[in-house]
Amino acid sequence: MNGSGYVRSAPALAAAIRCTDQRRLPVSTARLLHAEQLPPVYRIETGDQEQEVASAVQTVAIVADKLRRLTAAYGEWDAFDAPAFFDLYAEQADLLVHIVERVSTVHVVFYADLLLPSFRRAEETWATEFFPGYQAAHPLQSRTDRRTSYGDHYFEIDAPKLIAYWRRLVDVIHGARRALTGDIGFLAASGGSEERSRWQSAWTRPPAVGLDEQLQPDLQAIPTLTLSINFPLPAHRQPGRLRRLRRMWRRGDWRRRKG
Repeated sequence: MNGSGYVRSAPALAAAIRCTDQRRLPVSTARLLHAEQLPPVYRIETGDQEQEVASAVQTVAIVADKLRRLTAAYGEWDAFDAPAFFDLYAEQADLLVHIVERVSTVHVVFYADLLLPSFRRAEETWATEFFPGYQAAHPLQSRTDRRTSYGDHYFEIDAPKLIAYWRRLVDVIHGARRALTGDIGFLAASGGSEERSRWQSAWTRPPAVGLDEQLQPDLQAIPTLTLSINFPLPAHRQPGRLRRLRRMWRRGDWRRRKG
């Protein structure tokens, strides 16, 4: 697996499902988020698929606009305060936002999938029901006359439940992405390719034994609402900038004297 151990996007969840036989008992990222405490602007409606899609479109568009404004606002902080800027509790910001300062640029990722009720339901079901059910039923037997009661529970309840939740999640994300095709802010910040590439390693080895084919999607076919941007690190924050400026000044002064 990759990253911090959090499962915060559809590609990350698909990777986690594929590796169910290679992981320790997970802690549900959805539970850590405490979605009921999110500010209203981040609360996506829980209802039928159309309601969730419509609500997700509004929320993701707002987040994309926040990221656009972040490029100008970032330098106003001596040390950027993500919870303050995004109006989140520190624990929520840690889950939803990932910021990396490089030598001269800033890379920001916002895990919008985690705001989706359908994502949180699927991720929590995988972590708290499917994963322990799979482990209890292992080794899996496709023949019913050889199954234990744990195997019956896995094939009849755990797997079908996660499949249904995964389908709903994919449909919601596809619906939201279609509705956002005309949103320039979303298109500029869409981080799907980057997020999928982060989890490529999970597809270089076979999936968990006995995993239903519906839980083995092709990586490139997995949609996500993950957003990411890159922008220049403010000059006064760049490490070694003063040293570089002095070196440049000395070179210029030397050339002037030589001339």
